[in-house]
Amino acid sequence: MGSTIDLQNAALILVVTRTLLARMEVMVDLAETQGQSLESPPVFPYRFTSDGRLRHQVTKEPFMFQFRRGCDLDVTQMEEEALCLHVTQHVHTLLEEELHLSRLYLPPPPAGQQGDNGDNPRPHQGATCLGYVYLSPGALESPTTLLVVVQDWGTVHCGLWSWRAAASQGLESGSMIPYVRRALDEGSSVLLTNPNQGRAGETPEEHVHRVWDLIASRCSSSRVMVVAHGYGGLAFVDLLCRHPQEVVKQVGAVAFLDSSHSLWHQPLDLAGREWLRTHSRRWAKVLCHRWVLSSKPLNQPVGSLKAGCLQISAGTQRHEAAPSVCMDSVFRFFSKMLCPKPPSTFSIVTRSRGQVRPHRGRDAMGAL
Repeated sequence: MGSTIDLQNAALILVVTRTLLARMEVMVDLAETQGQSLESPPVFPYRFTSDGRLRHQVTKEPFMFQFRRGCDLDVTQMEEEALCLHVTQHVHTLLEEELHLSRLYLPPPPAGQQGDNGDNPRPHQGATCLGYVYLSPGALESPTTLLVVVQDWGTVHCGLWSWRAAASQGLESGSMIPYVRRALDEGSSVLLTNPNQGRAGETPEEHVHRVWDLIASRCSSSRVMVVAHGYGGLAFVDLLCRHPQEVVKQVGAVAFLDSSHSLWHQPLDLAGREWLRTHSRRWAKVLCHRWVLSSKPLNQPVGSLKAGCLQISAGTQRHEAAPSVCMDSVFRFFSKMLCPKPPSTFSIVTRSRGQVRPHRGRDAMGAL
């Protein structure tokens, strides 16, 4: 009897939580689309410090999530809304003011008007827009590498892997700011997608398609690198399934971070599977016997048939922490794909004539 009541309470809490998070997302969307400034309600006494940590304004104690049995749902709702709004607003402020990214709205094609290719990817204000993305200055015209980030499914917006992780562990862990900073420092352009806005019933897959058609496929760069976290990996593979020739031609590498994609369920043809095998890596949590998370070190090989590419350990047991833990490894992978090493050669002295002839190394032989 007790267990039945606990399950019912758990189900009720889940429904309430999802409802609250959906409300938060709508509030952020409406306010930001209409150009309004979102201020954290006075009930929320925490602010981010210069090092990206969320601390109490008075006590200076770090923020911590607390589960309070039997707490007032109205109070919980106010706290959750205040936290989500403050984290989102702060990260967007940093993206715009410190990293100089611009918000680019994605409008539907104007009635009776067509751009060069059917749509016009220009900033657009107003409630009719279908979401927005963040783009670094000159990204469309720059011939440098373009880093495209596709985040996980949920209530997070541009610039965040997890607003909960950003609140509890800091912006270096929960936000995309380290990735953006690293890419800009290396001379690359940046495009942050926003697949969770869901305007007009748009799914994450549809959002990724729109962003590809409007922006990524039109940029001057012929070297696009993709970072896909969680469900973002599924959305990218869906794009590859529908536009294989365009994606293969322009995308140089894909880093799947604990991705949800599965070649068992997504209809990718043989050419697409071969491209994914040679141009992508998947960093993943590792599940051992009886679904116990392992503590396998970062970058250790992990077998998987569903990933369709080399899979290595993420070095963490937490899904939301995978991007920050794997960042250095991801950028090393991108550098390797951008500047592949030439086939190694060495000399063999034949016994019969004592002649020296060059021999191609294992990498070259494997490419034959």
